[in-house]
Amino acid sequence: MNILKYITIPAVVVALTMGSCGKKLDIEPVDDISSDKALSTPADVNNALIGAYTIIAEGALYGTNLVMVPDLYASPNYLNWTGSFSTYRDISNQNIIATNEDVTRTWTNAYKAINAANTVLQALPIITDEDMKAEVEGKAYFIRGIMYFELVRLYGLPYEAGAANASLGVPITLKAVTKFEDIVKGIKRNTVAETYAQAEQDLLASISKLADYPADLAASQGMLARLYLQQGKYDKARDLANTIIESGEYSLATNLEAPFRSPNSSEGIFEIQQNEQSNAGSSNDGLATFYSSYLNNTGGKVGRGDLSILTSYYNTYDANDKRRTQMIYAGNGAKTGWFTRKWYNYFDNIPVVRLTELYLTRAECNLRLSTSVGDSPVNDVNLLRERAGLSNLTSLSLTEVLTERDKELAFEGYRIHDLKRTKRNIGTFAYNAKELVFPIPYREISVNPALEQNPGYSSN
Repeated sequence: MNILKYITIPAVVVALTMGSCGKKLDIEPVDDISSDKALSTPADVNNALIGAYTIIAEGALYGTNLVMVPDLYASPNYLNWTGSFSTYRDISNQNIIATNEDVTRTWTNAYKAINAANTVLQALPIITDEDMKAEVEGKAYFIRGIMYFELVRLYGLPYEAGAANASLGVPITLKAVTKFEDIVKGIKRNTVAETYAQAEQDLLASISKLADYPADLAASQGMLARLYLQQGKYDKARDLANTIIESGEYSLATNLEAPFRSPNSSEGIFEIQQNEQSNAGSSNDGLATFYSSYLNNTGGKVGRGDLSILTSYYNTYDANDKRRTQMIYAGNGAKTGWFTRKWYNYFDNIPVVRLTELYLTRAECNLRLSTSVGDSPVNDVNLLRERAGLSNLTSLSLTEVLTERDKELAFEGYRIHDLKRTKRNIGTFAYNAKELVFPIPYREISVNPALEQNPGYSSN
C-alpha cells in the first residue's frame, strides 16, 4: 500500500486513543524518549517510516487536531463549541494557557513525527537498493516538512510576504533525539522565516526523490502549494496546483460526500484511511466524535455533537447550495443544531489534500497575478459552483474567490490559516494578534529554558 498518499492507521492506535476517557490528561511525559533498538536492516527503516506516518494520523495531528483546531480557533461567527473538554473550549474562546493539553500534545506529537523522520534519514545508508532509498527518503522529508509547516502556523506569528519574518517560529531539529540529555542542551526557537525555509527545503527534497512515484509526488506538491499560498508566493502556488490538476491523475467527485466516505477518492491527493479496526478514535478523539450528532439505524447516538455550525454561518450559503442542503444537517442525536456531514461516521476517510483545494488555489493565484495558467479563475470557480448546484459567475473578484474557498473548504481545517494569510479579523482580534498564536507548552519550557515563550503567555 502506498503509505504516503493513503495512510491506514494501525489497529494499535485504537487501543491508545480509545482506552481512557481521561486522555486529555494522559499525555506522555516529555522526558520519555523512545529507546527502540538501533535500525539495522532496510525492513527496520521501513517500519520506522510507517511509525512516523502512524503518528501523524493520530488524534493529536491529522486524526483530529490539525483539522479541527484551526477551525475551532476561528470559531467566532462560524462554529459553536458545547463540549466538556476545557482544552478545546479555551481554544474556541481564544483564551489559552501554556498548560493546555491539546496545545501540548499537538506540539509533542509533531516533534515525535519529526524525530521519527530524522531517524529514518540518518539510517538511509542501511538501504542499498537505490530505488527504495529514494522512496523512503522522499517520504521522510515529506513528514518532516509538513510537520514544520503545521507547527509554525500554529505556534508562530503569520508569515508576512515581503517582510523579514524575524519573529520566533519553532525549533528546527535535523538529528534524531535518542536520549533526554539531547533535549536540554539549549535548543532555541528558529525564526518564522527559517522555519518556513526548512519546511520548503524538505518538501522540495521530497519532490526531487519521488519523481517515480506519482501519488507520493502529488502529495508533496500539494502541501508545498499550500505553503507557498500561505507565504503569498502566488506564482509558485499556482504552478504546483496546475501541475497536479493537469496531471490527469485526479478528477472532481460528482458526489460532494465521496471524498469523505470512500478511500482512494478520485480527488484525494493525500488522505488518511480509517476503518473499524484502525481509526483516530470514536469516544474522546476523532473528527466524527466531535462533529457528529445523529441517530443511526438502530436509534443509537453517533457523535458527541460538541462542535455545531452557527446558524448565522449556515445562512451565508445560498438556499439551493448543495454544500448547505447536502453537506449540513439538523442534528437529532446527542445535541441539536447544524452539523457538517464531512465528518459524519467514525471510520470515514480524512482527505488532508484534495483536488478541490488545488482548483481554488489556482483560481486565487491566477486572479491575483492577472494570469490564466491552466484556465481562467472564473472557470475554475464555476466548476465548483456547478457541482454545488449554483449558477455560473460571469466575472470574479478576490472577495468572491475567497468566499467560495471559505464555503467549499469549510470545517476542513483551513479557516484560521486562510483568515491570517488574507489579513482578515478573527472575531474581535486582528489576524496577527498574540491571542491567535499558540503558547509554547509549559513543560517544554520547564525542561528547556532556552525556549522563549510567545508574548501574552506566562511561562508557568
